[in-house]
Amino acid sequence: MFDPNTLIDSTASLTDPTSLPDEPTVQSFLLQTPYGGASFLATYASNGVTAAQAIVNASTTYQINPLVFVVRAQMDQALISESTYPTPAARVEYAFGCGCDEMPSPTNPSPTCDPTFAGFDKQIDCFAGTIRSYLDGVCGAAGATAGGWAQGTTQTTLDGVAVTPANEATAALYQYTPLVLQNLEGGNWFFWNVYQEYAQAIAYPGAVGQSWVGDPCCGNAACPFEGGTCAVNVPDGMCTASCSAATPCPMDPERTAVCASLSGQGFCLFDCSSDPCRQGYVCQTVAVFTGGQGVACLPN
Repeated sequence: MFDPNTLIDSTASLTDPTSLPDEPTVQSFLLQTPYGGASFLATYASNGVTAAQAIVNASTTYQINPLVFVVRAQMDQALISESTYPTPAARVEYAFGCGCDEMPSPTNPSPTCDPTFAGFDKQIDCFAGTIRSYLDGVCGAAGATAGGWAQGTTQTTLDGVAVTPANEATAALYQYTPLVLQNLEGGNWFFWNVYQEYAQAIAYPGAVGQSWVGDPCCGNAACPFEGGTCAVNVPDGMCTASCSAATPCPMDPERTAVCASLSGQGFCLFDCSSDPCRQGYVCQTVAVFTGGQGVACLPN
C-alpha cells in the first residue's frame, strides 16, 4: 500500500546497483519490458553509448539503483513503453531536462537546451549525479537537502501533503520531485507505482541482508550491528564500530572484521583476506589494535 513517507523501502535500496547489475541484464529488461515487448532503447545509442551501457555506467559511477533510472525514464517521457523512437526528439535526447530551460513535455515539446547535454547517456549521467548530490546532502553534515528534506522531518509538498520521510532515500526523492499527486501521473505516487511494477517484473526484493562492517551507509541507522556507526567522510559512507582489546569487533557467521589501529584508536574494518573490497576501496595491510597485522578495506 502506498505510503507517501516511504517511497522506497530503504536508503540501501536506492544505492543498490545490483538490481540490474550489468549491460546484458539491462538489455534483457529493455528487450522484454513489463509492457509485453521491447523498448526502442534496446537498439538506441547516443554518443557511441548504448542505452543499456549508459544505465550501467551511471549506476556504477554514482552508486544509484538502475531501477530508478528506468522508472524515471518511463515517468518523464514514457521511454520504456515506446517501441519506436518517439517524437519530438527532445523526449529522448533531453529526457530528464538536463541542460534545458524546461522539461520536454506535450505543452513544451522543444524546450531551449544546451547541445552539450544531448543524448540519453548524458541525460542519465546528469540525473544520476543529481540524485546522488541530494542523497549526499541528507547524509552529510547538514543532514538535509537544500530544500530542507530530511529523514524524520515533516515538510509540505507543493500539492499540500505533509510528508515525513522515513529514510534518507525518500527525502532525496522528494527534493527531486516535491509532489505526491496521489492517483495522478507525475508525482511520487506515480514513482512508487512504477517502481513496484518494475521491481516485481525483475523479482528485485530490495536490498537484502543486514548491513555489516564496511558496507555503504547513510546515517547510523544503516549499521544495525552492536556499536555500529556510519563514517560519512569516506566514499558512499562506511559502517564501522569502535573496538579495543576489551571490546572486540561484532561477529557475523559469514564475514569477519579487523580491529585496525588508526591514529592510536581501534576501528572495525572489513576483513579482505577472503572477500574483495567494494568499489572505491582497496585491500591494505593494517596494524591490528591488539598487535600484529591484518588486511582490511580502506578508501582508495
